[in-house]
This record gives sequence, C-alpha cells and structure tokens, in this order.
Amino acid sequence: MPSSRVTSEQLVRVERAEEEEQRLAIAAPRGVAADPVVGEVVGEVVGQMVGKMVGQMVGIVGHELRNPLSAIAALAQVTMSRDDVPPDVRQRLEQMDLAARRSLALVEPLLDFSSSRWRGLLPTRPVLSLPREIAGRVIEEMRAANPDREIALEVRSPEPFEMDPARIEQVLCNLIANAITHGAADTPIEVAVDVREGEALLSVKNRGPVIPADRIASLFQPFTQGWELPVGGAAAARPRGTGLGLGLYIAREIVDAHGGTISVDSHGDDRGTTFLVRLPRRRR
Repeated sequence: MPSSRVTSEQLVRVERAEEEEQRLAIAAPRGVAADPVVGEVVGEVVGQMVGKMVGQMVGIVGHELRNPLSAIAALAQVTMSRDDVPPDVRQRLEQMDLAARRSLALVEPLLDFSSSRWRGLLPTRPVLSLPREIAGRVIEEMRAANPDREIALEVRSPEPFEMDPARIEQVLCNLIANAITHGAADTPIEVAVDVREGEALLSVKNRGPVIPADRIASLFQPFTQGWELPVGGAAAARPRGTGLGLGLYIAREIVDAHGGTISVDSHGDDRGTTFLVRLPRRRR
C-alpha cells in the first residue's frame, strides 16, 4: 500500500529552501543582480527585514484586536447573567459572545505566529505534568464540540513528564482538529500518550486517504489549509479548515520550543495517518 513519512527536520529543511528561493527572487538593482554573491547577501538581508516587519505587523494587529474582543465577550457574559434580561435580548447576547469567541480563536494563532517569526521560539513554561490528564481534557472538549465523532484515548504510561501543559494542550487540540477535518468521518480518531526511555510520546491517528510526501511538507507551513487527494480513483478536493491555516505550523513551533520533534506517517490502509510528537526529558 502507498505510504509516506516525513519528519519535522525534513520539513524545516524544505521550508528553509523555499524561503531562500523567495529571498533570491526579490528584485534588486542590475549591478547587484549581476553578482550572485552580493545578490544572495542582499536577498537574505531584505528577506529578514520583510519577515520581521510581517511578524511585527501581525503581532500589533493581534494585540489591538484581542483586547476589545475579550471585552465584548466579557460584557456579553455579564449581561446574560442578569435575571431581568428578556429572552430575545439574551439570544442576541449569546450570538455576540459566540462571534467574539470565534474571532478570538483566530487572533490567538496570529499572536503565536508573530511570536515565532519575530522572536524565535515560542515561550514555554514546563512543569511536571500528567500527559494523560492533558490529553483527557482536550479530548473531552473536542468531543463536546464534535459529538458525532469518536475520539479514543490510550494511556500506555501514567507517569508524569515535564512539559508546558497549556502549550501541549494546544498541540493536541490542533492535531485532533486536523484529524476531524481530514480523516474519514466513519472511523475513530485514536490518541495515545506514553512516557518511556526519557521521552514523552503523543500521537494522533486517523484513517483516510494517504497524504503524499510532497504534500506533507507544506502542511506545516503557515497559512496552509487542507490538501487535495485522490478519493475513489478521482481527484477531489479534501475539506479545508475554516481557520487561518496555522494549526499545524503552531503545533510544530511548540514542539520545537520543547526541543522535540513531530513526524507524519501516512498509509493508504488500516494504519491510516499518524502525527507523532516526541518530547525529550529536560536537562538540568
């Protein structure tokens, strides 16, 4: 059966190569373009400047949007808590609260994107945590939001591990959301956690069409949504996410910030597609 496997290190190399090509394609004076060495230096400097400007701009927009959106959601909730609110007004407040929360769900990934592109690694606060509890919380939330999908959890080791629980919840949430969007709807999503030999392993598996290796590389690039795969012998577009296409990119950045790796193993049979996260034990 067809299969493909790409690790996070390979994804980083592909992304860097594409970024380098874009930098070299930036227009330069004829004298500079005539000298490949000078042109390469200028392209790299300009590329870095543009990258920082984009990161700063996204960060500023994200921060400016987060505060008023949070205020709208908070005011709506406070007003809804009153006993004298008419039913029709309460319904409008619920819609307002939902719209604000949906908008916040788009802003937070933008802030993470800005932080990773402008400042480097995303900030993490590792503490001794229980991976099974982290995965359990995420699965419970995802089940509530997707009652028609089966999500199973396998705990292979109950041992604690040092990690940033909020960030790892974010990773699992993004991976499970990806599995819900692109996996076969009539098959379960399988989540597994394990701690062994000085590392923590977190995996999310779904069944569906195999992802070609050349498509896997682009999955972890920012603002990438979905992919096209042959279904039933004919080319058809797979469902695309309604977000900004930052979920898998942010997941990889969080894993990198933990010093870990994320890999994708995709097969066209019952083995399905598995995203595997490996987190090393911290050195003191």
